[in-house]
Amino acid sequence: MCAAAASGFAGCADLPGSEELAHEVEIYNRRDTAHTLSVRIENADADALYRRTFEIDGDRVREGTEPFTGTPTAVVVTVDDRDPIEREWPNPNCEEQGTRSAGGVDVYLLPDGGVGLEPTCDTIYAE
Repeated sequence: MCAAAASGFAGCADLPGSEELAHEVEIYNRRDTAHTLSVRIENADADALYRRTFEIDGDRVREGTEPFTGTPTAVVVTVDDRDPIEREWPNPNCEEQGTRSAGGVDVYLLPDGGVGLEPTCDTIYAE
């Protein structure tokens, strides 16, 4: 069954041929003001597996981002016109937790000006 309540992909298990697990990215702005946020997920060769720019209001979440496949190794986040912040792709060990998931990441713009990452284990399938 597809457990994707937070990502807006409810019912994805009903799609024919949707058996390949995929990753997802969710964006949260915990700051009071709007920001432009660019997210790029890279593999070991620095090729982009996922790339998207968001215009996100203060204290908001951007849900329902597109699933993607591949083997991510890095998350590169650019807030407004600042220098990019690169972090290692978090490995949530979903299978060890008993969840059938490729793993994903929540990206948080923090009130102190920082960027936080949190791994997720939602079950998402490639479209």
